[in-house]
Amino acid sequence: MDKLKELLSKDSRYEYENINKNSKQTNASVFLPVLFKNGDYSILLLKRSKNLSAHSDEICLPGGTFEENDFNLLNTAYREMTEETGVAQDNVKLISSLSKENTRTGYIIQPFVVLLKENVKIKVDGKEIIDYMFLSIPEFINNNNIRDYYYLSNNLLISKPAYIINNQLIWGATASIIKEFLSIITADNERNKK
Repeated sequence: MDKLKELLSKDSRYEYENINKNSKQTNASVFLPVLFKNGDYSILLLKRSKNLSAHSDEICLPGGTFEENDFNLLNTAYREMTEETGVAQDNVKLISSLSKENTRTGYIIQPFVVLLKENVKIKVDGKEIIDYMFLSIPEFINNNNIRDYYYLSNNLLISKPAYIINNQLIWGATASIIKEFLSIITADNERNKK
């Protein structure tokens, strides 16, 4: 966890590009929110409603699609965080950006790592997001909670990372973003511990 402490204590650094409105893919951004409380680091994850047309009933990170009024993808992530969780920008410290994630459903997602204030209050919107959870980073690092998730895409069998923690399946772009974050904050010997 030393690398995590080091990352969270640095001045923020992030990258984002101007939005290409002619792209056939949809631009989106998410926050990977980290909370340090009672000596433990955890990640805030959200539960999507079963009534949504896309990605219903899935576990996700706070975020969403770029809108015309958003100045850039960072503003998209701030706006979506407030809409989905009630957490305002002054309760979030920007740490860094991660690699863009291209999804099989046509999205290009720009993730940003943020640190939440310890006393932050979460209030989900109840429409798109119906619940939230804080899952401990050591649970993600534990090899017993990591799986390979397979699916067919254009007649090809694709393997992506997945996590099963507290009977919750975290997969797809969310799991890929978390996996990259974990690779940054953990040394090889920590990742191999059970």
